[in-house]
Order: sequence, then structure tokens, then C-alpha cells
Amino acid sequence: MPLSQRIEVKKLSIDLKNFRTTKQKKEVDAIKAMITIKPEKFYAIIESLLDDGYLPTESIQVLKNGKALEVKEGNRRVGALKLILQEYKIDDFIIPNSIKERIKNISKEWKKENSAVPCMLYENSEIDIVNRIVSLTHGKAEKAGRDPWNSIARARYSRDEKKKHEPGLDMLEKYLKHGQNLSNQQKDRWGGDYNITVLEEAMRKLHSRMGYSTVDELIIKYPKINMLSGFEELMRDIGLEQVGFPIIRNTQPDFGIAYGINPPPPPATNVNPSSSASQSGSTTNSNTGNTNGGANTTTGSSTSTPTSNSNNTSSSGQSQTNNSTANPKPAKKAHANTDPKSVMAVLKTFNPRGNNREKIVALRDELKNLKIDKNPIAFCFLLRSMFEISAKIYSTENRLPLTVIKTKNGKTTTTDKTLKELLQGVTNHLTTNNRAMAKTLHGGMTELSQPDRLLSVTSMNQLVHHSTFSVVPQDVCRLFHNVYSLLEQMN
Repeated sequence: MPLSQRIEVKKLSIDLKNFRTTKQKKEVDAIKAMITIKPEKFYAIIESLLDDGYLPTESIQVLKNGKALEVKEGNRRVGALKLILQEYKIDDFIIPNSIKERIKNISKEWKKENSAVPCMLYENSEIDIVNRIVSLTHGKAEKAGRDPWNSIARARYSRDEKKKHEPGLDMLEKYLKHGQNLSNQQKDRWGGDYNITVLEEAMRKLHSRMGYSTVDELIIKYPKINMLSGFEELMRDIGLEQVGFPIIRNTQPDFGIAYGINPPPPPATNVNPSSSASQSGSTTNSNTGNTNGGANTTTGSSTSTPTSNSNNTSSSGQSQTNNSTANPKPAKKAHANTDPKSVMAVLKTFNPRGNNREKIVALRDELKNLKIDKNPIAFCFLLRSMFEISAKIYSTENRLPLTVIKTKNGKTTTTDKTLKELLQGVTNHLTTNNRAMAKTLHGGMTELSQPDRLLSVTSMNQLVHHSTFSVVPQDVCRLFHNVYSLLEQMN
């Protein structure tokens, strides 16, 4: 039986194999991953704890594993407490400055009252009971004041604890490890929030067209597969929610062709030998209710091809997908890239990671609060600031020079690099020996370096210095998408 007792927060160890995230090496990385996946949820937990302290009714489920006290349920609450109690340097985490100030000014009384929390302590021999509690709390999406697991967490639990086959998760984790066209931020975010059911259906439709007999063979051979570049672009677009079930299930046009994957072979013609005997007879048979499904009926072409209904079954009643894709979430509404809503959707997913990026987070929050159709110039000012700060931080982190030596009339001077020069240096560093990344960033650097482009460095300078230079909101939105990849890669 478990023991109910208060345990000091500093003695609790966050689960490095938390199903919400990919496996982490250190506790500090686990906390950062939880923040990255759902920052607003994590911030809300911190503020709730700061407001009301830790509620004694919310026991942490802890497994005694040797000398370690491993948190099995309540990792985010314990992670938030460790930050509030400043077991780690708070400035190393991407947290709003307003919350950081509250943490730095917490009272001694708060620390005394919340340095230990109520826990249910289980022996290692009771691990099955603990797993069941965790599963009931999150795995079945039951409401108990906690955030239900998403499809990634449920799939990890199913695979790692129940030993079930989860091909979408297996492919995703290999992609996060080997993929050449995604940023570190995307690796963190998609490790805990990615539509693997869409990926599974895409693989079922594409594996034979890529030269593999089964989906499992495709997964095993990745990344040394045929049509690698196109397949990784597809996985990236699924992560960006640009590809969902409606696109994958639409046969006209076929989604795979857009990614350089060969089109499916034409359907085989099912000809009934008796159909050649009488053209008129085939029509007669159809009208009298022939149900053989052969070509000798006028309805044969429609009945020989499965059609999808709301339950994703064919006309013959046979399921076309496995249980993991049943009742998928409806795809989010898409917006044109000239629509301010498309920019806001991207900014919601932008969560800078690493040290010294507090100002970038603050600028991002200001951008999210702007209405682009009413404040296009202000949007450009803030965007330029984000690029310049990001370029300097990235250059410093990767030991890229911030200055340049110039010689003129025999005199040598050292000057700060221009923003264009900084961004070119960053791009060169990101794309070295990485053709996929070069392709990803090409549009952004073109947009920022060409003087006649709306969001170029030159044009952003024109906004400051020229009284007649202005911008159109729709163009700002469209061109924002061209440059965003570079901003994301720097953070």
C-alpha cells in the first residue's frame, strides 16, 4: 500500500521518460521540454501556485526507484515548483518577465509552506498500480483538473507500457532524430504535439509508391529511403498543420505528387468476359439489380472503387484505417497566407528556446497583440528588431564574428556588421553541409537581402527614414511567411 506523506520538492525527481515529451537526458531539459510543448499551460500552473500555493488535495504520485523518488504523476506541478523555489536559475528558462519578477520576490513564508508537497509514495514493486493510475488520469482523457494526454502521449504509453505497435510514433521519433529540414524548436514541440494519425495514413498511402512492401519496412529503412527529401517535406508540413486528413484523403489532386512521390498506378480494369457478349445486356443487368460488382453493370465503375464515409469505411464495409485513425480531430481551418490570421497562427507556435531570449519573447508577445491590418508599419519595426536580436544571439552562441574588418584608402577599421551581413553569416552557418536547410532558408534570405523586397533589410530601413515609404498589410502577411523559417532557426 502507498504511504501518504509530505516530501521536499528538491528530493523529487522529474520523470525523464514523461510520455508528454521525448526522453530527456537531464531534469532541466525535461522542464524546458514541458514549457516548449505547452508554454501557456505551464505559465498558468506557475501563476496558480504563486497565487494560492500548493493545494493539499493534489497529491503527487511518486515511485521509489532505488534511492530516487521519481514523479509519475504531477511532473509539471513539480517542475513549476522547482522553478519557483529557484532550484534552477530562472533566467535560463523562457518565461515571461512578469512571472520571473514574481518568482524573484516570493516571500519566505511562501517558500516555507510550499517547499514540501503531499505525495503518495509507492514501492517499485507497485509500479503496475502507478501505471494504472497514470493511465486513468490522462490516457483516457478523463477530466480531473489535469490536462489530458494528446495522441503523442497516449501512443507513447501504448507502445512503451502496453507494448503495442505505434508506427506513426516510431517514424516521428526517427524523423526528430535524423530529419534535415526542421529546427531545434520544432523538434522539441513536435516531440510532444504532432498529428501522428495523419502521418500514419500518409504512410499507408505512400509506402508502396516509394518502393516498400510495408509501412514497417519504410520506417526501418528511414532515413536511407527513396524520395527522402519529398517525404521529409511532407512530415514537416504535417507538423506545421498544412497537411491534414482532407488533403491526404482527396484523390484529385493526389497529395503525394506535390512531394515528388510517384503517382499511384491506374486502377486495374475488372472486365467480365461475358460483358462482350451483349452491350445491351450489361445495361439490362444493371437495371435489374445485378450486385456482382463486375464491369457488366452500368454501375460497376462506381461500386468497384471504395468510397469513404464519415466512419472512414469503404462501400463494402471494410475499414480503411486502423483504430488509431478512427474519429480523427477535424482539421484546423486553413487561412490564406495574406490573411493576418495565418500570421497569428504561426506566432502562436513560435517559442524561442535557449538563454538570453527574453526580449525576443517580449517582442513576439507584442506582435501577437498587434492587428496587422491596422498596424503594418509597427509590425515591421518589431519584426526587424526580432531578426537583429536573434542574429546577434545566434552569432554569439556559435562564435560567429559580429564585426568586420574593412580597408579603405590604406586605413583598416573594424566596424559592426550590418544586419544583412549578420543574417548572411547565420545562414551560411546553418546551411553548411545541409542541402535541405539551404532549400528551407533560401526564400527567407532572398526576401531579406534583395533591396526591392518589402521585408528586406533595405525596405525596413526605408520605413524609418523615408516619409513616403509605406506597406500594405496583405503583402506584410505574405512575405512574413517567406522569412519566418530563418527567424525560427535562429531561436
